[in-house]
Amino acid sequence: MTDKFKIGLLVFLQTAALFLMIGMKQWTLNTGLPVVLETKPVDPRSLFSGDYIRLNYSISTIAGSIGGDRGFQIHDPVYVLLKEGNPYWTPVSIHRHPQEAPDGYVFIKGEVKWTNGSRWNAELKKNEPLPESDLNIQYGIENYYIPEGEGAKLEHPGPNAKLSIRLAIDRFGHAGIKAVLIDGKEHYVESLW
Repeated sequence: MTDKFKIGLLVFLQTAALFLMIGMKQWTLNTGLPVVLETKPVDPRSLFSGDYIRLNYSISTIAGSIGGDRGFQIHDPVYVLLKEGNPYWTPVSIHRHPQEAPDGYVFIKGEVKWTNGSRWNAELKKNEPLPESDLNIQYGIENYYIPEGEGAKLEHPGPNAKLSIRLAIDRFGHAGIKAVLIDGKEHYVESLW
């Protein structure tokens, strides 16, 4: 193989990987089930990233008393079953593996970031999660970048205004932000171009 061929192959593979990532995200947004989640914006400005909102969802912390599997640890993948509500979807149960969701329900995939309950197991010489411990979960949709100078509008949308996010969740549980809503009206809509 010549050096030109190797460089060309490397450039092709990097470009193909980039288009694959964009294509996967766009597939989720176009084919996913629309879900609206209640959220509260946090930290709208970064010197390095520009204006963005960091989102804390009502499904980010899930009570240990919820149905489903138990004994999750940090970095475990989880699938949270959400039930359609008016207007917000709510968690019903949490599982280690995806399952078939009935009508009016959808699974969203996340990762356990922390638990609030554990105890020391002297025999195993490590901490074990308590069966009823609360979980903090991240879904990969916690940041949303917005046009320069508009972060403050979303941090303080108004005295009684409610900020929510419309997601698209595909059949594998992957989620993408489709739109930012203030009082149910779209203010930012995600598009490819």
